[in-house]
Amino acid sequence: MHDSLGHDLALIAVRAGALEVDPGLGAAQQQAAGELRRAAADATARLRDIIGVLREEDAGAPTTPLGETVEELVARAGASGLAVALTTTPVPTLPGMSGLALHRVVQEGLTNAAKHAPGASVSVAVTQDPAHVTVRVVTGPGAAEATLPSGGTGLVGLGERVRLAGGSLAHRVTGDGGFVLEAVLPRNPPAPLPAAPTSARELDRARREVRKGLVRVIWIPLALLAALGLLMAGVAVWTQAQSYLEPDDYARLRVGQSLTEIAEHTEWPDRPLDGPPARAPAEPRGMDECRYYRSAMLAAIPVYRLCFVDGHLADKARVP
Repeated sequence: MHDSLGHDLALIAVRAGALEVDPGLGAAQQQAAGELRRAAADATARLRDIIGVLREEDAGAPTTPLGETVEELVARAGASGLAVALTTTPVPTLPGMSGLALHRVVQEGLTNAAKHAPGASVSVAVTQDPAHVTVRVVTGPGAAEATLPSGGTGLVGLGERVRLAGGSLAHRVTGDGGFVLEAVLPRNPPAPLPAAPTSARELDRARREVRKGLVRVIWIPLALLAALGLLMAGVAVWTQAQSYLEPDDYARLRVGQSLTEIAEHTEWPDRPLDGPPARAPAEPRGMDECRYYRSAMLAAIPVYRLCFVDGHLADKARVP
């Protein structure tokens, strides 16, 4: 966005500056206003295209404008009102990242001239030797106050782009207040580094990490689930034991015995069940209370029902 949109907006500012110093509102001003409107529309459309690239994962990022040469870039800036001259033609074509970096260096130089030195003259020169191409953008002192703010990151990003292409970038302010931007780029940029082969040790480490991950994801939850199951089973067994009445003790119970006598002659459970089992027969009439006890440790039914009146056993039954 900085490379393409920043450049276009800078050119729009140049055209707006031309309108500001024009003494009248004649046909020339109308034509300039039309050019300004079309440039703004083009910049807006280009922004939409860039955002579309950001949204599409598999789409490659295009150059902006697509396939534009350095000569066309300089001509477009000159048509917008920037006093720019290309002193070297034709500009050599570089492959890959070097070619893109060359275009971006010129673009950044023209953008900075429009933003920070309105009215200044700009010269673009490209020299070459068998191994390298040098591009130099020289901006004279500005004739008016800067019209656009600077984010301060353009040269930083440009330096990174040039470095990745295998080149170097330099810039400095001249004694008269001008600015020089220069990049040296290789004719044959370095190819992307191949992926390093995976060693046996790395593969073994990766396998161990996978096994550890499986333990964490599968076996630990299973172990926790098994422990929870055992805990629940233990609680169930303990609960059953608290309400279990031995069949022999049940057989020794006699109607009319008091609770004291029953406790003396039987292993009386600590607590009865919470209530009768589902669909149990109705309790006998006239009873003060009926208690239910398990008849087997591992079975919920049948149960023993003991009913009392005035603290004495009044009825006993095996309830299915």
